[in-house]
Amino acid sequence: MDPLYLLTGLLLLVFGLLGVEVAEPGLLEEHLLRVGMALLALGAGALLPPRLWLRHAFGLHLFTLFLLLLVLLLGDGPGGVRRWFYLGPVAFQPSELAKVTLVFYLASFVGRKGNDNPILGPALLVGSTVGLVLIEPDFATALFLLTLGGLLFILAGVPWRRLIAIALAGALVIAPFSGVYLSRFAYVSERFQGFLSYMRGEANPREVAYQVLQAQKAILLGGPLGQGPGGTLPHLPEAHNDMVFASVVFATGWAGGLWVLLLYLLLFLKGVSLSLRLPGPQSLVAMGLTLYLTLQAALNIGVTVGFLPVTGVPLPLVSYGGSSLLVSGLALGVLMRLGREAAREVRTWSS
Repeated sequence: MDPLYLLTGLLLLVFGLLGVEVAEPGLLEEHLLRVGMALLALGAGALLPPRLWLRHAFGLHLFTLFLLLLVLLLGDGPGGVRRWFYLGPVAFQPSELAKVTLVFYLASFVGRKGNDNPILGPALLVGSTVGLVLIEPDFATALFLLTLGGLLFILAGVPWRRLIAIALAGALVIAPFSGVYLSRFAYVSERFQGFLSYMRGEANPREVAYQVLQAQKAILLGGPLGQGPGGTLPHLPEAHNDMVFASVVFATGWAGGLWVLLLYLLLFLKGVSLSLRLPGPQSLVAMGLTLYLTLQAALNIGVTVGFLPVTGVPLPLVSYGGSSLLVSGLALGVLMRLGREAAREVRTWSS
C-alpha cells in the first residue's frame, strides 16, 4: 500500500472523528462503525486490480443508474426527498456511488474508443445520471456530477467541437424545464438568494446564510489551537456533516484546519503526479478519482467559509455519512492500487 495515501486518509478520518465528537457526541460510536466500513472499502479498492474495474465499468454504471431510478420509487429522506435506501440502521445514497462509477465508465470508454470518437452515448449516460439525481432532488450533487463528467471529457482530450455541440444540445433540452424545476424545488433558488443576501451583508438568522454565519463563528471561536473535543460548539445545523469543517476547526483550531487543507492539497498533487505516470485509461481514473475527492472538498470548505452558496455536499473522508465515507474510502483504495501499478510500470521499464 502507498504509505502517503494511507497516512493522508487515516489523518482525514481522525479529523472527522474529532469533528463529529464536538458536533454530535452521541453519534461518535455510530461514526466509528462507518469509519470501519470505509477502511474495509479502502482495503477492497487497494486489492482489486484497476483493469477489473475498467472491464466492468459499463455494467457498474448501468447498475448505478438502476439504483438511482429505484431510489426515486422506493427511497426516502427528510422533507419528502428520495435520496436514500434505508435498510434498518444502514442508509445508502446511490448518487455517492455514481461519482466513482462515472469516472470508471468514462475512462473505460476513452480507453476503448479513443478521444476523437463520437461521445453521444457517454454524454447521454452522463446526462441520465445527472437528471436522475436532479429530480431526487439533489441539485448540488447533480451539478457536481455534471462538472466531473465535463472535466473528464476535457482531460481525456475530447475535441472542443464535440464538447460544445453536446453542451448546446443539452442546454436546449433543459431550458424549457428549468422554470418548472425551480418552482417545484424552491430550495435551490432560496439557497442562492440567501447567499446573495450574505454577500450583501443582509443575512439574518431567518435566512439560509444563518448556517454560514454560525460556521464562521465556530471557526473564529476555535482560535489558533482549538477548544478540544469537549468544547461547546455554537448552534450550527449539520455541524457533523455538511459543516463538519467548522466543527473540526473549532476542536483543533486554525492549525488543525490548515492541516486538513494541506492533506487535500497533498491528495491533489499526489493524484496529478500519479496520473502523469500511468498509461491510458488508468491515468484518467487516477485524475478522475483525485478530482472527486479534492474538488468536492474544495466545494464543501468553500461553502463553510462563505465563498459559495450552501450546497449540502459532504467533506470526503471527514463528514458523518455512511455512503460518503464508504465511497470516498473506496476511491482512496483504488488510488493506492494505481500507485502500486505505477511503481510496477517503472520497475518494468527500468529493468
